[in-house]
Amino acid sequence: MHWRAAILLALSLPAAAQQGLRYRIQVWMRGDSEPVETRFRLVATAGTTSHNKVKKPRMGGWRLEADRSEGTPYAQALLLGRAERLLYLAGPAPQTRAEPLALRFGTRSLPVWSLEQPQGLRVSTALVEVAPRLLALCDLSARFDRGDLARVELHLEGVDEPGALAPAEAGTVLLSTLRAWARENEAQDDGGTVR
Repeated sequence: MHWRAAILLALSLPAAAQQGLRYRIQVWMRGDSEPVETRFRLVATAGTTSHNKVKKPRMGGWRLEADRSEGTPYAQALLLGRAERLLYLAGPAPQTRAEPLALRFGTRSLPVWSLEQPQGLRVSTALVEVAPRLLALCDLSARFDRGDLARVELHLEGVDEPGALAPAEAGTVLLSTLRAWARENEAQDDGGTVR
């Protein structure tokens, strides 16, 4: 499977088949008073096994499913493409730290983890432990002083059938995105080109 998440624009799934993490993403472009937005579901995909003599399982992936009837018309593909670079579905990393609190999702209480941010960013994030030693993005809020993008909000709205979730091969892509934003911010502060 390719490292990038498969993006699937699907109609609503029957309630019995729903699983994964339910998110809402909102994106404000500079000068716009209203965001473009959509709700989507992150569904874990099974890991692959190698064809070598030793059959080691590889990490799985995820796919993002949006309901075409919700959100800003014709914006789902763009928003899902942006969302896949903002997600975290992996075990703890050196940048994460367990916090002495929990958030309630339905009947479940999920432990909260913080995520260290690179210097110079106006970003806040929170992770939750959706399964033992498996962290997922709970909240991300980012604001940008320059460039076309003014603000991004990504929030976990629900957790369905978390037992099927597993660490994803690209599960720490959020960390790379934060580092890239920090480099862009530094370049702009040093008189580089605006995003």
